[in-house]
Amino acid sequence: MKINDSFLRHDSDGESLLIPTGSAKFSGIVRGNKTLGEIVGLMMNETTRDEVVSAMLAKYGEGAPREAIERDVDRVISELRGIGALDE
Repeated sequence: MKINDSFLRHDSDGESLLIPTGSAKFSGIVRGNKTLGEIVGLMMNETTRDEVVSAMLAKYGEGAPREAIERDVDRVISELRGIGALDE
């Protein structure tokens, strides 16, 4: 899965944005924190849920429990699916 070409990613001042282009069916802006930006950044290229979780675990190490990272990744994937931002 990956973020489809109908969306652009932008990070600014600790805020992450996912912005639809004219070809997207979704109209709005997805706003989130740095964690959202990191997850979306990993999903700009073809990846799997487990690869995203592993990358986030590698980045945060023992500072965050696996269950919390999995929950965050699953929530982001679900929300992106809901707005048609994923190619699967």
